[in-house]
Amino acid sequence: MSEFLLSEADMLDNVGKLLEAARISANEEQLKINAEKILEELCTEHGIFWNSYTYEHSFDSGRRRIDAVHGSTVIEYEPPRSFRGMENAQLKHARQQAEEYVALLSEEEGRQIGRYSLIAWDGETITFGRPADDGFIWEPARPFDNLCLNRLLTLIADGGRPLVSPMLLKQFIGPDTEVGRRLLPVLFQAIRSAQAAESSTRTKLIYTEWTRLFGQVDGTETERLSRYLEDASRIHGIDYRTDPQAYVFALSTYIALVAKTCAVYSLASRSDEALNPSSDPRTFLRSIETGEYFRMFGIENMLGTDFFSWYLGDDVTESLDEPLGLLLERLRTIDFDVTQKSPESVRDLFKGLYMGFTPAPMRHALGEYYTPDWLASHVMDAAGWSPTQSLLDPTCGSGTFILEGLRRRLETDSGSSPARELLHGLYGFDLNPLAVLTARASIVVFLSGRFDASDPVLLPVFLADAINTADPVDGVFTHSILTEKGERSFSVPVCLAESADFFPVMDQLRICIDAGLDCPAIETSLKALSPVVRSFEASAAAVFERTIEDLVDLHRNHWNGIWCLILFDRIEAGCVKDIDLVAGNPPWVKWSNLPRPYAEFIKPICDRMDIFSEDVWVGGIQSDISTVVTYHALERFVRKSGSLAFLITGTVFKNESSQGFRRWKLSLEGTDELMTVETVEDYAALRPFEGVANWPTLLLIRRNGKATSYPVKYRRFTSSKRGASPNLDSYDDLQAMPVPGTDAGPWLVGTAEEMKIWPGLFNASRESVYRARKGVTTDVNGIFFVTVQQVPDEKMVRIANDPRNGRRRDVAATSAVVEKDDVFPLLRGRDVHRFVATPQAGQCVIVPQRGMFGDEDLPASRPRMFRFLSQFRTILEQRSSYRRFQQGKPFWSIWSTGEYTFSPYKVVWKEMSGGGFVAAYVDSSEFCGGTKMVIPDHKVYFVPVSSEDEAAYLTAFLNAGMVSDAINAYSSALSLGTSVTDYLNIPGFDGHNETMMLMASMAKRFKHGDTPTKEDETTLNSMVRKLIK
Repeated sequence: MSEFLLSEADMLDNVGKLLEAARISANEEQLKINAEKILEELCTEHGIFWNSYTYEHSFDSGRRRIDAVHGSTVIEYEPPRSFRGMENAQLKHARQQAEEYVALLSEEEGRQIGRYSLIAWDGETITFGRPADDGFIWEPARPFDNLCLNRLLTLIADGGRPLVSPMLLKQFIGPDTEVGRRLLPVLFQAIRSAQAAESSTRTKLIYTEWTRLFGQVDGTETERLSRYLEDASRIHGIDYRTDPQAYVFALSTYIALVAKTCAVYSLASRSDEALNPSSDPRTFLRSIETGEYFRMFGIENMLGTDFFSWYLGDDVTESLDEPLGLLLERLRTIDFDVTQKSPESVRDLFKGLYMGFTPAPMRHALGEYYTPDWLASHVMDAAGWSPTQSLLDPTCGSGTFILEGLRRRLETDSGSSPARELLHGLYGFDLNPLAVLTARASIVVFLSGRFDASDPVLLPVFLADAINTADPVDGVFTHSILTEKGERSFSVPVCLAESADFFPVMDQLRICIDAGLDCPAIETSLKALSPVVRSFEASAAAVFERTIEDLVDLHRNHWNGIWCLILFDRIEAGCVKDIDLVAGNPPWVKWSNLPRPYAEFIKPICDRMDIFSEDVWVGGIQSDISTVVTYHALERFVRKSGSLAFLITGTVFKNESSQGFRRWKLSLEGTDELMTVETVEDYAALRPFEGVANWPTLLLIRRNGKATSYPVKYRRFTSSKRGASPNLDSYDDLQAMPVPGTDAGPWLVGTAEEMKIWPGLFNASRESVYRARKGVTTDVNGIFFVTVQQVPDEKMVRIANDPRNGRRRDVAATSAVVEKDDVFPLLRGRDVHRFVATPQAGQCVIVPQRGMFGDEDLPASRPRMFRFLSQFRTILEQRSSYRRFQQGKPFWSIWSTGEYTFSPYKVVWKEMSGGGFVAAYVDSSEFCGGTKMVIPDHKVYFVPVSSEDEAAYLTAFLNAGMVSDAINAYSSALSLGTSVTDYLNIPGFDGHNETMMLMASMAKRFKHGDTPTKEDETTLNSMVRKLIK
């Protein structure tokens, strides 16, 4: 503890000021302001560090605030003189508050709780506390006097600077702070100015290339993101909505700048090396951006593929000195000594930084959902990874799985292993340069103190594509990259790529190109540097010469040497192979949502893997991109007998577009290599990803050459406790298998007992007795969905369309009297319940045909209806279903319509089965004083039948608990199409079968208001069992 003693005069004077502050302050807030001002003056006068930025520190939840934090010293102010000089209820409350705040602060900062000091103070009475093994120890309350003031100043001096944490960085320098309000608009404006420039400036070229390669905002803007941009624009006084992409780049630059600076400060806190920050912020930051400081500590490639140093370019004319200086000044007030932090909080630093600086609406609009540490740890436990094994995350994001591997190695380490040894065999790839930078910065901070300038290391996180990897052919790595100038191919001899000379050569190549050297001069320089280059055979020399020429050509076209290190990263990633465990959380993106150039670029790779559905009508190549990453990782990176553990969406086990994926075989050079799915774990109930309810599952595959044996182990976690570390001891151990009779069909998930029953209930290998149909598809519900009113003419009806029923905003609301022949009661998905389906009153649909296409006789036979629809002709001809399937037919045609649409009875179910499968049957419904046949819309599937008995029987069969449970067992909770009848073994109706007729009578009874009893449910199940035997 620091020795601190004021002079007697100072003590008397300042104790008097503080007691006077308590006397004149009307409330707790005034006391806090007055007391902190006096303490600040005292600390400044006596050389004690004073941090004014943590006044009223907010926690991440936003609901709790500490009155004042001075490093590890926490002060809880209370209303003036409320303790009354005794141990009263108010004092006890203050102590409890301080204890709760310290616990929260320890969790947030990662500082050991024993390092904190606690103070509760009402201006006249003060009490000091400290953590103990079994809670907290508080000294008796005492009147505030000279000794108390010295004690208070000593604790503030000992508390020091606030310890770095994501929340602290957000509160100090986040986008909504004064620093953010000054710096972000200038960065944004600089990007916009570069875009508008006629010449190809460095900033313009870097931004253009970043946008083409990594920009993700176009086409993904959501309502929540729009609201965020609106709020940010108002706070910062500049309209970011004019260019969301430029805002993302400005924000990414801001985050990158903070991450790099924090990493340097963290390294310096564990080293004798002095940073010597310049008074000129640009000079200091240039030393960071050139990598000088990182090389000083023994790190070679921290910034090699960094797109975010553009702000220091000579072409940037906006005034950045003042906001950059303010940023650095704030960072200097933070303690970056990570030895005071727990390992968990150290590894979370930059992931937390990114999540704190980038609001959830923006991250979710960009498809970013970060893996919580507890889940990464659990996945690696489930996979059985050992710290002696190798590990790769090919879509590593901020590096969660790599850092988990490092954490485990550090736990078993003696404390002396250098960074090189700890990082050996750990690898991460990502296509996002900000993610790569964040992961590298996390490693730097996590291993600060383990780097050695005499033995520099490469951080094993590379800017590389998990699908489009570089592969060696005939001793040469050839890799194609999409650049602004089109696709460019670069080749590097394997002998160089796999040598220790590779990075020094590519870095020297970058320096030479940026210096403007010609090809012969560059080759001479590289030969002088590298024995490998000097010993090239003629063919290898020729290959590398062409690559040098291509890179020089790019530079001549105003692009800088960053491509040298991008190429290094891509090919270095290609050298990774024979990994023990590939683990990660690949992106969950449908094929159609990929940028078109990228999708076309990788499509041949995906076709060769044969993992798409064979049925184009269920999505064809609409597979989730995570399935492509999975198979490529298994084929390219996992060693024989190795494993893959991926967090992927549970829909891949259920939807038909992932059929090829579920065959669990690699197609390699004309042969199939089989693999074993060892287990699947379902985390949907845990909701592990921040702010979203999706369906995360763990897929664990062993590449062992053995076919998957069904049923597969399927563990479904059931704990409702969510948050930082949910309960993983609450789960159901189930089993899974494909629907019987299918080729890699959707999985059924259930108990061992159900697995015995289902083979008799399903038989997808033979044609079903019943064929399901889709309800009518109009593509513009705002025109075809109408309300009706009776009119005096019995052959006519007044209809009114409601544009709100559709997505188009150019549909006008219109009312007209038309022939009622083509107007029918409409059944929508929300109208379907178990055994009962009833259209809402007045809810109707126009169906101007009785077959596949619109009735060509409509103008002559129903002229009023023709006139009503004609006013929408332009819109109707623009419909996707019309242009794709009905071109040249009457423009009023609607899709998925035929004779079956007009069957007298229909057994219906909802396409969206989120609440569980239910079925009902419909015939006619009330319509303008009479009844008329009910027509289902496109969100309802149905089986057309001709008799009520058959409809009632089929409804009873489908609603039997064992049948509906089986349907729910394979449905993805997203959609149920014709699979209900395609997969089930439903016996055809026989009016002479007593069991079927009894089932029909029960369904009729339930349709008309009876509620099934427990005995009824048992009877239905027993009758189904009898029928399927």
